[in-house]
Parts: sequence; C-alpha cells; structure tokens
Amino acid sequence: MLNKITSLSNSKVIAYSKLSNPKYRQETGLFLVEGEKAFEDIVNNNISVRDILITDENLANNIPFRDNVTLVTEAVMKKISTSDSLPRIITVAEQKVYNVRDITKLNRLVLLESISDPGNLGTIIRGAVAFGFDGIILTGNCVDLYNPKVIRSSAGNFFKIPCVKIKSLNSDFHDFKVYTTYLHSDNSVSADKVIPSNKFILSFGSEAGGLSDEIMKYSSENVVIKTNRVESLNIASSAAILMYEFSKH
Repeated sequence: MLNKITSLSNSKVIAYSKLSNPKYRQETGLFLVEGEKAFEDIVNNNISVRDILITDENLANNIPFRDNVTLVTEAVMKKISTSDSLPRIITVAEQKVYNVRDITKLNRLVLLESISDPGNLGTIIRGAVAFGFDGIILTGNCVDLYNPKVIRSSAGNFFKIPCVKIKSLNSDFHDFKVYTTYLHSDNSVSADKVIPSNKFILSFGSEAGGLSDEIMKYSSENVVIKTNRVESLNIASSAAILMYEFSKH
C-alpha cells in the first residue's frame, strides 16, 4: 500500500515546495528532479533518494525504491513543481558534494565565474560531458548549481560530471595550466591554434563582465574565437566551441 498525501498543508509538501529556494536547498542538502527521464538519470548515477512523489499509481510498478514512493494529488504536485508543465513524478534527492581534492585529481577542467543564467550553466555542463571534460569549477556569483533549470538544461548530463564551488584559484591548482577567454586581451591566441597541456583549466566569465582580474592573474594563455560579423557569442555557444577545439587534442 502506497503512502498518500492529499493536503497542501502537509509538512512534507510545505518543506518540498521550499526547495525552489536556493537557500533552503543549501540548508537541507536536498534538491528536486522532475520527470520520469530525470528519475532514470538519478537511478543510473547512484544519487541518494529521499522521497519520490507520483500522481499516477501505475508508475510505482517501475520504481525500485517502493518504500520511498508517495502518491500525491495533482494539486500537491503543482504546489511543489517548478515546471511549466505538470510532471507525473518528482524526486527529492540528496546533493552529491565534491571537494577540491576530488577535482584536482582530474585533468581537463572547466571554470565558470559568475554565470548567472541557469540555462547557460546547464548547457555548458552538457557540453563539458559531450566533449570529454572531467570536472567543472564554479566561482564568483554563479547561479545555484541545483537550480531546477540548470538540471533541465543539462539534458540528463547533470549527474555525469563532478562540479565544485570554490572561492578562488589557489595553490591547490598549481599543476594546472590556466586558459582564459577574456575578449579584450591584447595578447591572445586563436582557439584552433592551441595545443592544451595534460592538466588544464579552461575558464569562462560572465557575458556582462568577463573574467575577473583575480582569475586573469593565473592566465597562462588567453584564447579567443575568430568571428566574422559579430563581436561576441553567447557564453554557452562560446564554451561549446572552445571545449570542442580543446577536445581535439
């Protein structure tokens, strides 16, 4: 017999509806994943599950964690969901936390500084997986990693690559060559001419401000994309092109 929730004032409903708030996600270490495909991604990547909410009882037949399943009304699901279209399943999962030591063991990293748009962050995560990067570093005023739009924009790739938030690059990363992508640098090399080192960090800043002086001081080489009739590209497009160029080596 499945657990059931029908009341909007149920304590779980109130708590889970707060997970749209980044501060509450940080306090609880939980996040929401909406939809059946996203649930499969959770299972396939061994993410710890706290609760599974469904509106269709038949879905429970295909869920391995039956003890964690709760049948809810559409009204309850609507209160919790952040999607425009109502999902049939929402998973309440535990955030997977990585530290600097986990990341410095890797070789090919992407650093993102103050990326504020969740769609751009999710798209860059998707590209990093597609082009064989090992990990992602977030720094500055980046959008919350577990924002539901980040997860949706990653198109199933969110759980396939470790991401860590740091305050600054420091001696922990001394083994890495840092490639920056500052548009207005006087000393830059075209992306198609770069042969990356074995351990490197490819860095991107916000569209509004670019990379900060704090990141630029670690730059070993500044990389640019040669364009014809536009001054610059969207950050997600630029990242995809540069990650592709770096993946050739």
